[in-house]
Amino acid sequence: MLSFAGLLLGAIFPFAGAAATNVYDYVIVGGGATGLSLAVRLSEDPNRTVVVLEAGNSGIGNPNITNLRLNSNNFGTANDWQFVTVPQVDVGNRVQAQVQGKVLGGGSAINSGMYLRGNKDEYDALERLGAKGWKWDSMFAVVKESEHFHPPSQTEVETFNMTWNPAAHGFAGPISVAIQAVNVSHFFPEYAVPTLKALGHEMNNDPNGGFHNGPSWDFLTSLADSSTRSYAVSGYYLPVMNRTNLRVMTESQGSKIVWSSSSTRGLMTASGVEYVVFHESGVPETRTIDAKNIILSGSALNTPKILELSGVGDPEVLSSLGIDVVVDLPGVGANLCNQPITTASYLLKNGTVNAGNAIRSAIIDIQPFSGYLSGEDLKRSEELLQTKPDLLSEAQFKFMKEQIKAGVPQMEFAWNVAADANNVSTLRFDRLILVKPLSRGTVHINSTDPLEPPVIDPKLAG
Repeated sequence: MLSFAGLLLGAIFPFAGAAATNVYDYVIVGGGATGLSLAVRLSEDPNRTVVVLEAGNSGIGNPNITNLRLNSNNFGTANDWQFVTVPQVDVGNRVQAQVQGKVLGGGSAINSGMYLRGNKDEYDALERLGAKGWKWDSMFAVVKESEHFHPPSQTEVETFNMTWNPAAHGFAGPISVAIQAVNVSHFFPEYAVPTLKALGHEMNNDPNGGFHNGPSWDFLTSLADSSTRSYAVSGYYLPVMNRTNLRVMTESQGSKIVWSSSSTRGLMTASGVEYVVFHESGVPETRTIDAKNIILSGSALNTPKILELSGVGDPEVLSSLGIDVVVDLPGVGANLCNQPITTASYLLKNGTVNAGNAIRSAIIDIQPFSGYLSGEDLKRSEELLQTKPDLLSEAQFKFMKEQIKAGVPQMEFAWNVAADANNVSTLRFDRLILVKPLSRGTVHINSTDPLEPPVIDPKLAG
């Protein structure tokens, strides 16, 4: 075990703190939900030393983070990487914002808090693609360990006809989950649900049990009966922040892996991480931290950037920037996939709904394509499924076609109603989300400067 005498480990260190000079057992680049939860689990062993490098600030105490209803206030601020795509040719050359959490907790600190597991068929497809042990039956019990579900009260159940399945939830995990009943309008159980049923959409008792089809209540990562966010910082890190073998360094942006050659086999071994900090003057300084094990947890947009700056990736991309190829791995930065959302907003007639000042949806509806497409559109979709998109692998295309034809949900429909100061709804927002798009994009670097953003091309309609 390494000695850390004189260091107050476990606290949050901004860049102004003393540079780490020890060799850590683990360095995790990225303090988002994955990075923090992994750091907490690894540091359960007091003989392991763990450090987390987070590019953003701690965000602790920021009401735009702690209050779920204020989450969009973080977009375009220092808590957001403020990435944008290249012009998207298939959607009129529009540039799309790619919101990414640049703050301790990552996306879990600034997202809308919706808590929804994947469909059973999606997990099972992962194992069929080669990820042994990732099928639904293996993962279900494990993922519930992170959840602390707070059931609705009997009054809420009776008032709003709320449904949930206790077998689909965990009750002792670090992340609080609840059905958000605060300010829920009677509009949903009295009007929305009957209307959906009349259209053939049966209510889903609880979508977290692996079956998504149909409208269901919206589960949120929040404390019971409040809008207080439960996320990676509050749930995982703060309860154990005084561990002497765990160090979190904020405002420390991981830039690339440091390599050393093996004298026995001639192989390159990762021995540390370069990271960038900023002084009060704004001048960046590059530092190095040594580690026996390095874990990159910088999201689908930042991790490829770090790998390519480190010489891991497609030789064509690397050589064009004069970067020596350490590992020839063409898949880095490929197969980029995100879930596009189309939003429509419109005015409601006076007195249509009393929303109780609610600004978020209480119910979501997830359906196969057939729930939204006309007969002609379905015919056209069948034709499109005969041709594989260029960047989609044959195995992925095969499984996705099978899921579409089997009626596995592909579209999510959510709506919000917004009320004015007099509790009268004036606006309605509808969102249609493509859950599993066939298009695939790329994310690569076009500069050796670690502070330059990556080039993001999701090919949203490609």
